[in-house]
Amino acid sequence: RCGMGCHAQEYDDLAGLAGAISSGLEETRAEAIIPANAEAEPATDLGVDETKLTKWRKLGGGDLEPVLASGAVALLDAQWIISHAEAGGVLAHRQALPKEAFLSLADLVEATTYGSLPVAALSYPWLTKDHPDPLGANLARVARALKVLLTSDY
Repeated sequence: RCGMGCHAQEYDDLAGLAGAISSGLEETRAEAIIPANAEAEPATDLGVDETKLTKWRKLGGGDLEPVLASGAVALLDAQWIISHAEAGGVLAHRQALPKEAFLSLADLVEATTYGSLPVAALSYPWLTKDHPDPLGANLARVARALKVLLTSDY
C-alpha cells in the first residue's frame, strides 16, 4: 500500500498538481439529491448578480446548493488556506475553524467567472492517529498548488 509520500511524488511540480486540480474541476460535478419540490433561490435573496447566478447554475452549481444550504458541506476559501499555510498553521477540525475560512454560496456564485465551477475536493489519509496533518506539510503543499492555480491561466 502506498503512503502519502507516494502520491505527493506524482506532483512535485506545483504546476502539475495545479493542472491536475484544474482538470478535475472541469471533469467533475458534485451530485446532490434535490427534492422534487425544491425551488432555487432567486439572485436577489442571495445578494448576487442574476447573470452570475444563471451561469453558476448552468455549470452545475445548482446541484451544490441544497448540500451547502443543509450545512452538510462547507467549502474553505483558497485564499484563507494559502494565508493560513504561509503563517505556519495546520488545519483543525471544521468546528474549530474561523468563520472567515469558509465561503458562502454568494461567494461561490460571484467567483464563477470561467467555464467551470470554483470548487475542488481534496482527500488524503491521516498522517497520525491523532491528526491528519500535524505539521501542516499537506496544507503547505496544497496552498502552494492553489497559489499557482489562482495566479495562472489554468
